[in-house]
Amino acid sequence: MSFYFKKKPFEQYGKTLIKDVNIDFEFGEHIAIVGDNGVGKSTLLKSLHEKYKDEAYLMQQDMQLYKKMSGLEFVLLNFPTVAKLRKQLEENVEKISDYIEMNGYEIEQSIITEAKRFQLSEQLLEQTIETLSGGQQTSIMLLRAFMSEKPLILFDEPTNHLDANMIRNLVREVNKSNQTIVFVSHHRGFINQTASQILEITQHCTRKYQGNYNQYETVKDLEVQTQIKSFEKQQKEIKMLEETIQRIKDWHNSAKSSASVRDPKQQKKLSKLAKKAKTKETQIKQKIDQKQTEMPAHEDRNYHFNAKVTMQKRYLLRIEDLTMILNSKVIYQHAHFEIKNKENILLTGPNGSGKSLLIALIRGICVPDQGQVHVTPSLKIAYFDQQNECLNYEQSPLEMVMELDGMTRSHGQTILASFGFDKDKVNQQICALSMGEKSRLQFVLLFFSNPQLLILDEPTNYFDITTQNLILNMIKNFEGQVLIVTHDTYLQSRIDATHWKVSNQQLVNVSLNERKSANLEATLKLLDDYKHIDENGHFETDN
Repeated sequence: MSFYFKKKPFEQYGKTLIKDVNIDFEFGEHIAIVGDNGVGKSTLLKSLHEKYKDEAYLMQQDMQLYKKMSGLEFVLLNFPTVAKLRKQLEENVEKISDYIEMNGYEIEQSIITEAKRFQLSEQLLEQTIETLSGGQQTSIMLLRAFMSEKPLILFDEPTNHLDANMIRNLVREVNKSNQTIVFVSHHRGFINQTASQILEITQHCTRKYQGNYNQYETVKDLEVQTQIKSFEKQQKEIKMLEETIQRIKDWHNSAKSSASVRDPKQQKKLSKLAKKAKTKETQIKQKIDQKQTEMPAHEDRNYHFNAKVTMQKRYLLRIEDLTMILNSKVIYQHAHFEIKNKENILLTGPNGSGKSLLIALIRGICVPDQGQVHVTPSLKIAYFDQQNECLNYEQSPLEMVMELDGMTRSHGQTILASFGFDKDKVNQQICALSMGEKSRLQFVLLFFSNPQLLILDEPTNYFDITTQNLILNMIKNFEGQVLIVTHDTYLQSRIDATHWKVSNQQLVNVSLNERKSANLEATLKLLDDYKHIDENGHFETDN
């Protein structure tokens, strides 16, 4: 079965998002949609779903409408009649025979069995969705999507909030699926492991590439280099043509100055030469106009977050003998954590292990059940919230920025433009922006905060890959320090930071353990290289 979608132009609310959409998916293909934030990727998924309502399942990002449901009830929505009957059972137990006849309990058991593939226990399925972690909510959405058995599955950021183990499970489920899967993702590791094609979306058009993200990137780099060479060759040719025009003008002016005004023959000859010169100049200009190759666009946006005051103390913060219990569950037990001066921190751990809780402790949002949290009093902290709760959805980006001290309208517009907000977006209500655009707006606000410690909680979840690279450069150039929480292995591999991990109710300095292990191995190898030590304490070798 093939799926097609063509629209020219592709619009939303009367605004053109993409000038020409022309896409097709063959049965069984796994296609990753990539493109800048706000270009219309999520809108395109919704339009695909509207066109193929009977054949497609759309997994969206927002679970607000279902937060009072249990996980089991949410997945049962795949079976509307059964779900409705199960609801009736709460008030009328006589409906149980009908429920049995509809195989309701068998369907429930199949959901419980399939849920284990997504690390979801029966107990978790009975909880309301609002009580689950972000990763658990995403897992339940994925479970319902795969159990829909629709031939076309549409995912919008399916890896968001998932820890490394959950992402591995998702990769396995996608790769073994025979369904056509189209997904929007900014997680290049996930794309590389699952995509058979890349669909690139720009404001101008859609274009399909074979292979995963690395292969797509290689082709794009080659195209850019080819375009640069073509542009440079074109410029040389244009320069030669312009020089030819100038020689014709000089030749004509020279002939004109030497011709006698009283000699009719010379004037007639000069007139013919002038016409030839004009014709030749017109022909050359037409050649110049026909050379349409443009220099590849180079977007030079830089984010700089500068710390005004350098901390002089050895430690920015220390947490000692930390014990925290939530809902009768021990999260931390006699744990220790610290951030030294001039030290960036990478914090990892499974979903629900307590990473967000640690951030709340550092920010003073909550206090430990036991232990001490020592934060340098003068330390200025800025926090990036993955839920964008710091934004006023009723305002526009420009209105929010204008509330900052000393801000002028022109300066606000300039800063927003540097963060990728065009003249339409700056005045649009924040509630209408994409998740990536909302997150980018948070970075605009962080820009003015002048922090000494920047806490980033899953900063790449909703950013396009171009913006992710900009964030990496921002972190590298930041004069203060960064505490970053991320499951993105690509981001982890490119950050120079001390790695802490939440494990078994403890906070473990992984980098310190790795250094100790490396030193121990080096010492053992050194000892193996020597035969023995003599009575004077000297090492003897084979040499």
